[in-house]
Amino acid sequence: MILHRRLKIILNISISVLVLLGYVQFSQFALANNITYKKMASNNRFELYVNEKYGYIKVLDKKTNTVWLSNPENWRDDPIAAGSMRTQLASQMVLKYAFMESYTVQTVNSYAGSAMKKGLKIKKIKDGFVATYTFRKEGFIIPISVTINSDYINVDILVNQIKELKKDKYRLVSIQLLPFFGAGSIKESGYIVVPDGCGAVINFNNKKGNEEYSQRVYGPDYALVREHNVYVTQYARLPVFGLKKGNVGYLAVITEGDSKSIINAYTSGSRTSYNQVFSEFIVREQDSITFKEKQWNEETFNIFENNIPSQTKYSIRYYLLDKDKSDYVAMAEKYREYLIKEKGLKKNNQDQLPIYIELYGGVKKIKYIVGVPRNITIPLTTFKDAQEIVKKVKNLGIKDVVVKYTGWYNNGVFYNLPVNLDPEGVLGGRNDLQKMLNYFSQNRTKVYFDVDFVTFRKGSLFYPINVVATKSMKKVPTKLIRYSPATCYPDDDYPVLFMLSPNYVGRFVKSAIPNKLNFTKNISISSISKMLYSDFGTRQINRLQTEKIFEQIVGYIKNRHYNLLLTEPNGYLITNASEIVDIPIYSSKFAIEDYEIPFYQMVLRGYIPYSTPSVNDYSNEWLWKLKVLESGSYIKFTWTARNEDELKETICDYLYSSNYKLWLDDLKKVYKELYPVLSKIKNKKFLEHRLLKEGLVLVKFEGGTEIIINYTSTDQRVYNTVVKARNFKVIE
Repeated sequence: MILHRRLKIILNISISVLVLLGYVQFSQFALANNITYKKMASNNRFELYVNEKYGYIKVLDKKTNTVWLSNPENWRDDPIAAGSMRTQLASQMVLKYAFMESYTVQTVNSYAGSAMKKGLKIKKIKDGFVATYTFRKEGFIIPISVTINSDYINVDILVNQIKELKKDKYRLVSIQLLPFFGAGSIKESGYIVVPDGCGAVINFNNKKGNEEYSQRVYGPDYALVREHNVYVTQYARLPVFGLKKGNVGYLAVITEGDSKSIINAYTSGSRTSYNQVFSEFIVREQDSITFKEKQWNEETFNIFENNIPSQTKYSIRYYLLDKDKSDYVAMAEKYREYLIKEKGLKKNNQDQLPIYIELYGGVKKIKYIVGVPRNITIPLTTFKDAQEIVKKVKNLGIKDVVVKYTGWYNNGVFYNLPVNLDPEGVLGGRNDLQKMLNYFSQNRTKVYFDVDFVTFRKGSLFYPINVVATKSMKKVPTKLIRYSPATCYPDDDYPVLFMLSPNYVGRFVKSAIPNKLNFTKNISISSISKMLYSDFGTRQINRLQTEKIFEQIVGYIKNRHYNLLLTEPNGYLITNASEIVDIPIYSSKFAIEDYEIPFYQMVLRGYIPYSTPSVNDYSNEWLWKLKVLESGSYIKFTWTARNEDELKETICDYLYSSNYKLWLDDLKKVYKELYPVLSKIKNKKFLEHRLLKEGLVLVKFEGGTEIIINYTSTDQRVYNTVVKARNFKVIE
């Protein structure tokens, strides 16, 4: 009896203790969710708040009466996130860093690594605040500033103030900035916009499992070894991403550090129950090096840059969009507005409706003559051929022709450094070049002469490869490797190409313009347009510095009153273009993406004329024709006139079906079918682009012209009209 009474007392005490503990835990939980914010800045449009303990940011958009948060307020309740992923939901930064004892990359987030260890300090500044995060274990001190402007929120990583107090042991590799800003929950509708190729949309909650989107802005750094197990068809050419949630949204523009950024996106269910998109900034480039101890035993190690870039800051602007005008068309308009205000984009109205033709001049090939191997130049399109091609195109009734002439100077394409730029002799030399120019002038044909200031195969006495080529982290000249689409491994039969160090590019440009290109005012610079890379040699240059060098070079050419043709250009160059070719009409079709959109074209339309990539590279004619109309693009062909049978085992082996005679009938048919429609929307901006249902798209332009495009294999009824399968209908 006494024992029973004692057990009862002990049991009651235990229950009381458990209840008390439960109350304490509940109180802490409730307190943690009762987030308090301090107002740090206010203007006519925004109010900016911060939680001083955890760094949570809140922005009130007074125009739309919308609150934007840096972190989900109920992150602790997330049913999917586990482990460190749960605390990432509460973080404003996620760091990747190198553990130098093992050369492995590890992660830490600002909530667990700094805020919870009392490492966060908030300081008020004009129009906002600076949050300084101290990661005591790793020895990192990283300040970020958040300020408000008239229509955007500006977030800076203050790179020049970053400190690494334990650099021998831990080195910063990258910073994911505001990974959950504006993230949409599993219960919300919306989508994410990414700049993959022409552009792509990722729907919220699309049930794509563990798929993710991750692309480096402006493509790979060619001075680094690329992963061979992934074949990417398109690159992210614009430094932007967007998010639409309900009837509001934002466009994020990476304004500083763009060439060091990666855009990442995830949908609910993969890591958390939120749909997120954000930028990750690379602080140190990394590469790999393999050591072979024995023939059958090799080990691969990560290697890292020694120093942080001497960059003042990495910056993102979040442009908050108006209610009910926050779709991807509005995002494109906002980016174009940014280019006009900040980068000097101007309208380049054209009366023409051009067909773009890229002609390949000559190419080098090893041929055996009397048993002796000789490296000779094979003519593909002579200057006389170019005249004949244009004459035949004009005879089809095509008035406006724009020619891009590639491989016209000594030794043809991808061979010499741009030292002399003498017209190639086997193409007809300077006399035939001048005759071609006279003919083009008399027949209203514009020709852009392409000069490759980046890639080359052969050095010279004064510019040997080992001196002028850009270097990898292994301190040897970097080789440009072509990867096979079939195997995703390097194509060993492809000739070795090198890249000119950014230290030398400007020297060759200033030597060529105007001294060696005094016969023309129309220049094409394909490689500078779309390639960006570091140089890890003695005079190191990172991608940020190369970006600035290329910007200055393009400005130098433009200021000397040259017309510039750019080829699939990176975003920082497009405002300098007179015309642009090869704008992608497809995305990479990553598994996480739901559909592609002509975002790149929406930005340019009405301001700079642009073309598709060469349509004779595509096998599916009906598909690319519909893409031409959906994107409002002019058409481009890549042609040669002779010697296609000689292309095998050359650097131009991909031109095997390029003889212009094979394509004249196709050109005539396509021009007759599509160009009357393109004439209706000449110099007109996009007003609307809408996916009516899978495979059925509505596009509307200024002036009222609408095009309904049917990608499906069956006829579709839309607005009391029938659009035939794999066809289009124009509505005025």
